[in-house]
Amino acid sequence: MTESPEATLHRIGVHEVHPRDDLLLEAWQNRQLPDRDFLLGSTICTTSRWLIFGDTGIGKTLFAMSMGGAMSAGLPFLNWIGRRKARVMYLDGELPAETFKERMQLVAKSCGVDVAFYGYNREVLGPDDMPPLNTEAGQKWLFAEINLIQPDVIFGDAIMSLLIGSMSEEESWAPMKPLVRALSARRIAQVWLHHTGHDSGRSFGTKTREWEMDTVLAATKEEDSRDAALLLEFRKARLRTPETAEQFTARTVRFLDGEWISDSVAAPAPKGKQTEVDAIRIAILAAYDRLADGCAPAVGFNGAKVRKVHVDELRAEVRDRGFLDKNDKGAITATARSNFRHAKVKLIAAGKLIESEDLIWRP
Repeated sequence: MTESPEATLHRIGVHEVHPRDDLLLEAWQNRQLPDRDFLLGSTICTTSRWLIFGDTGIGKTLFAMSMGGAMSAGLPFLNWIGRRKARVMYLDGELPAETFKERMQLVAKSCGVDVAFYGYNREVLGPDDMPPLNTEAGQKWLFAEINLIQPDVIFGDAIMSLLIGSMSEEESWAPMKPLVRALSARRIAQVWLHHTGHDSGRSFGTKTREWEMDTVLAATKEEDSRDAALLLEFRKARLRTPETAEQFTARTVRFLDGEWISDSVAAPAPKGKQTEVDAIRIAILAAYDRLADGCAPAVGFNGAKVRKVHVDELRAEVRDRGFLDKNDKGAITATARSNFRHAKVKLIAAGKLIESEDLIWRP
């Protein structure tokens, strides 16, 4: 009887290496992979795929552009700490150019202009720019732009206007699947905006779109709210762990004085780490107390005696104490101004300070 090659190798002590041993459980324990490169808190990193959906006209674009602006400046957003400055590509296929410019001005007011935030608006691009992304021409164009600006994150606003075909059918999204995976392979985060249909509780069209995502965020207009207020609910969150669960809780957010403020209690910074905005918040309160000490009493909103300090004096005091960076000419940098503004708004939202007509006081 002829001995098989496998039996011969085993008899003489030679064990063949299986070609898929690198996929065994043991091999995965020692596999070397890059660390996650987080951009905001522990919610979004450069391999994340987000879908934000909500009804038309509730403020999705305003929210997403503010989120992208915070990423570009390395600033905190809601209760998510800023990790680092990121390069942001924002693809807008819906807004008129003048409206998009106004949104970009809001981003600049909040985050400064010295950031890598690239705003693509179909009206100001050439006739051959930004073809539908679910076509060969559109994906070729996108990767050419990616090679030019090297983004860390891409916002697509919105799927309905950036693709061609019926959004209720799988065929329109199918060509996007290789693109979505290719962006993740290049470690580029994705945030796709989408509308709802007759059922405002779910995204419009095929559910398979959400299967490609690791995070799905539902945005709903808060009932009886006069301001821009959204209820945010994570329907899917693969990065959620027991340690980071608070960052994924449902919350109501409001657009107040140019900033999105969360009604929930902000999560503390990681132990041993204090964000720059946190340090400025403390510095603002200390600076106010020093300046208010020499101010004459005035009447507050409720008739009580308060001591009012002008916001310019407060900013200068924080600057002189070394908490706000200056440029070569001695002026406060745009990023430092933005950090001051973020800190001030958070103090006002928390009820620590009151501001009216550029005057600030403790309640």
